[in-house]
Amino acid sequence: DIAMRVIADHIRAISFSIADGQLPSNVKSGYVVRRILRRAIRYAYTFLDLKKPFMYKLVNILADQLGDQFKELSSQKELISRIIKEEEESFLGTLEDGLKRINLMIETSKGDVSGKEVFELYDTYGFPVDLTALILNEKNLTFNKEDFNKAMNEQKERSKKAGKLETGDWVVLLDDEQEEFVGYSQLVVKVKITKYREVKSKDGEQYQLVFNLTPFYPEGGGQVGDIGFFKSERDNVRILDTKKENKLIVHFTNKLPIDLSADFTAYVDVESRLSSSRNHTSTHLLHESLKNILGNHVNQKGSLVTPNYLRFDFSHFSKLDEKEIKNIEKDVNAKILANISLKEHNNLPFSKAEELGAMMLFGEKYEDVVRMIQFDTSKELCGGTHVNATGEIGLFKIISEGSTSSGVRRIEALTGIQALSYFNEKVSLVNDLANLIKTKDLSKAVKHLISEKKALEKQIIALKKANFATLKESLLDSVVKLNEIRFIGQEVKMGADDMKTISFMLRNQENLAMVLASKSDNKALLSIMLTDDLVEKGLSAAVIINKIAKEIEGGGGGQSFFAIAGGTNIKGITAALVKVRKLLV
Repeated sequence: DIAMRVIADHIRAISFSIADGQLPSNVKSGYVVRRILRRAIRYAYTFLDLKKPFMYKLVNILADQLGDQFKELSSQKELISRIIKEEEESFLGTLEDGLKRINLMIETSKGDVSGKEVFELYDTYGFPVDLTALILNEKNLTFNKEDFNKAMNEQKERSKKAGKLETGDWVVLLDDEQEEFVGYSQLVVKVKITKYREVKSKDGEQYQLVFNLTPFYPEGGGQVGDIGFFKSERDNVRILDTKKENKLIVHFTNKLPIDLSADFTAYVDVESRLSSSRNHTSTHLLHESLKNILGNHVNQKGSLVTPNYLRFDFSHFSKLDEKEIKNIEKDVNAKILANISLKEHNNLPFSKAEELGAMMLFGEKYEDVVRMIQFDTSKELCGGTHVNATGEIGLFKIISEGSTSSGVRRIEALTGIQALSYFNEKVSLVNDLANLIKTKDLSKAVKHLISEKKALEKQIIALKKANFATLKESLLDSVVKLNEIRFIGQEVKMGADDMKTISFMLRNQENLAMVLASKSDNKALLSIMLTDDLVEKGLSAAVIINKIAKEIEGGGGGQSFFAIAGGTNIKGITAALVKVRKLLV
């Protein structure tokens, strides 16, 4: 009862948060929501011992109870249910993988489990520590918490060192100058350096500069910062990146000019800026098309706008099919062909933007006065740079669509010259293949090749079966006695799949232990099969494989009747085959 009450409380909190659009992994509130959801799932599957998703069914009950007071619960009910169900299914996968590794840890341990192993399970596989402790407790085992905490702290220190920066103090050159961004309308500007500082990192030294005026757009709203250069009579310095820090626009360089007090001219890289602008406008057009084609539940969950490509994350509960992707591309390109002019609404009161129907992002904080970008019916609050008319984008092409997290999909796309290059590469590939196969009907030729390949694969399978039958008899002829156990230990020329196949063919034997070894590309491979009667006597292939794998400087795992391991020391194969004999005696 306590567990169910806790789960119900979590589901209420999660449902309201998802309805408010707070699930994207790149938003802090979304991270908190996902942690709450995972905690609820752990309660359910730990204390209630459940095997299938069930919590998503509670959303309907919650919507029935509170849907009148909170309309979002009813309108977003399907999305909330799907997100929670996907998280449950994901956790079940984590649970299953983790349980396999925990069972192996328990089998191979000579007492309590090491804290380092528990940390690896948590860090590499995402398996909850409290759940590990619970499972070990059921087996009357514990783990060394000091070792676990030590491993956790070591990882934190590694992370800190990897991202550590040493930032110097600002050196102020012009105290009274107020910085101003003029980059919406100007890409070449006369500037003066007002302050600078040195920054040291593992990659070397850099400098950060502030100008009194700047045409460089700072990273923000998903759009990367401008690049370019500034120069005087004596200097020419590259701007490698532009970011905003505490309302200051900071320009990154690898060197300082000789004369810091000189008059400079700053130049934005025009092609880079225009490419970013094409991609940024395209995200707005894409957002509107996604809503029109997929439904009003679609909301932006993050974006990345670079000169080379755009990335757009959005709320949706299923994979887009080919027809949907084509319809979205067609809709965006129709807007591009219409050459819709930009309407830029600067210094617009926030209330007026709401009245005009501007699209706003959940979780974003907006000022009282905002900037609205409009291309016909597409209206969004945005501080980024855009084309003057959609025709400047030229072409829009989606190159990938996939999932980033539960209920969040991601589209990557190209525009302009990048999209044209993409098509040219595809056309060249098709032409090359047509020339290689010597046919104009490429589709028919490929189908014929696939058919031939399947026929050849069937022949290979038939030959392998015959070869396995011969190999089986050869292996049985090599049986030696180790006390009461019939033993086969052979070095063979085969991969992991073939080792498994021949092992399963011999599993119906009696009192038989078989170890196979192979080497390929300076890597060693070991497998062990035990017949069921040996397993019933207490032997475990998973335990044995981990012991002999040390000889090849590797590791592995498996089940009690079959296990496999790989390693880097091929010279250790002989020692491994000797060692397994001693373990079986």
